[in-house]
Amino acid sequence: MNFSKALIIVIALFAILGAFTFANSLNVVSADNSTSNGGTWIAFNSSNVGMNSLTATITATIHNSGSHVEIFKISQVYTANLVDGPITWTVSPDSTNPTAENMIDNTNPGSSPSSSQGDLGWEIQPGETKTVTFTEVATGTHFAANDSTSLGNQAAVPNTYWPLIPDMGLSASSFEPNEIQTLNPNLQLQSWCGTFSFNARNDADYPIAGIIRGPIIPTDSQLTSSDPPATFQDQDIVGDTGVAAWDVHMASGESDLFTYTYKWPKSGSGNEANFGNGSSVFAPGNATNSTPTVPSQNTGVPYGLFILAAGMVAAGVGYAKFLR
Repeated sequence: MNFSKALIIVIALFAILGAFTFANSLNVVSADNSTSNGGTWIAFNSSNVGMNSLTATITATIHNSGSHVEIFKISQVYTANLVDGPITWTVSPDSTNPTAENMIDNTNPGSSPSSSQGDLGWEIQPGETKTVTFTEVATGTHFAANDSTSLGNQAAVPNTYWPLIPDMGLSASSFEPNEIQTLNPNLQLQSWCGTFSFNARNDADYPIAGIIRGPIIPTDSQLTSSDPPATFQDQDIVGDTGVAAWDVHMASGESDLFTYTYKWPKSGSGNEANFGNGSSVFAPGNATNSTPTVPSQNTGVPYGLFILAAGMVAAGVGYAKFLR
């Protein structure tokens, strides 16, 4: 093989490699454009809507995979990615099932030997699988019954735009339900279900309109119900979980109750998510980052294949014309 033939082969190989690389980059851009409807959050100076009376009822099933007894307890502080600081909770009396015991260590805010309520938890024997239920009520400086919390977005930017800007509404925070098994690998979370409720009140002297989202969202979880029915599930705040979101119109002083339930882990084959008063929407499992594989209005034509074909044709023409 002479130098000219070798050169043509090298050029053809580079053309094919470049075509594959370019096609892959097109697919990445297409995926971003087709699955994300998010926008830029503009930081608000104040919000007309405040949330309060936040409660969380949790049911969790845990398996002790270790060789000795383990202890786990209820955390009464939620930090997550909140802009204004953590939420502190009180466990509702008689809400624990089975009945929780007071713990040796007090790690929760306000817990002490002299306090009316210390840390509460359960023991679990080696090989045992235990299901526990409890309810927490926000009682600190955020989301309490006498509070008015407006959850902003940490990624919000100052307003430097004109003349029109989006109003994104109230944001959401997220947490990992299975974090306990990271803290103690012997405590394996088998399933988790959380029902959250809160009041939203229009504190303005005039009617308002906008979007309210569930303030606490578990990752890798499925929204199974909401009341009133969620207007949509926001896919742009918690990457692998749709955030319950409501489009609201509220009169001055109006206060509305919102309730929503998530289950972990998310179903891998899709399940029926029931919203509010019997309405439902089919939510395929892990559909958040799905990308169509056929040309569509969002994905466009797969130009990478055309470039690959063109490179191969050009190499063939060059070989036929100059080397034969």
